[in-house]
Amino acid sequence: MPLPPGPPFRVSHVFFDVDGTLVDFRASLDAGLIVAAEVLSERTGRIVTPRALQETRDRIARSLRPAPGRLADLREQSFRQVLRERGVDDEGAVADVSRRFYEARDAALEPYEDVEPTLRTLRERGFVLVAATNGNAALMRTPLFALLQHAFSAEQAGVSKPHPRFFELALQHAGAEASCSVMVGDRLDNDVEPAVFAGMPGVLLDRHGQVDGVPVPASAVIRSLAELPGMLERAE
Repeated sequence: MPLPPGPPFRVSHVFFDVDGTLVDFRASLDAGLIVAAEVLSERTGRIVTPRALQETRDRIARSLRPAPGRLADLREQSFRQVLRERGVDDEGAVADVSRRFYEARDAALEPYEDVEPTLRTLRERGFVLVAATNGNAALMRTPLFALLQHAFSAEQAGVSKPHPRFFELALQHAGAEASCSVMVGDRLDNDVEPAVFAGMPGVLLDRHGQVDGVPVPASAVIRSLAELPGMLERAE
């Protein structure tokens, strides 16, 4: 059964989640973790695995509950913890592994194949494009950023998705009206549902076909970003 085109709204601004929507952040994160694990293994003389690094980071996140947008602090603290657990108390080592991690992660940061053509099409058709992210991905250092008029992060907002306040502040940042905007993301809980709660229609990007039909009122589902321009035009 074909998916419906979405609610009848007039669109001026399109907000995009970044991780999992515009870029394959999981792949770039894995690249960074592999390099960091190699550096830490050399520094400590003991094997450190990428999985152990991520588990340490997640454990620290649960205990510290960092301020919105301060994900880099968690990552640095996780490297410090791994070093100390292996008898190395050296801030220079922490700085070195952090630098190597981000260099490798950012070098592997690539948009999905359907992203650049879709963003170019939307720009050509007059839509204002906004990145709205909790993450610290180096989007603005990639050519992709040139296709976006605005970028807004949890660090700027002082609050993270899925809090509706994040979306309200993102709208203010871009000079947009909620009823004339859409939020596009790959997660119902973090992107679509809270955007709808804040008054923005939502578009779920379900690349792997896990959702059948429109998941929540005032939202729609697409399988590829290539479907987005046509859906927005039908909703004009």
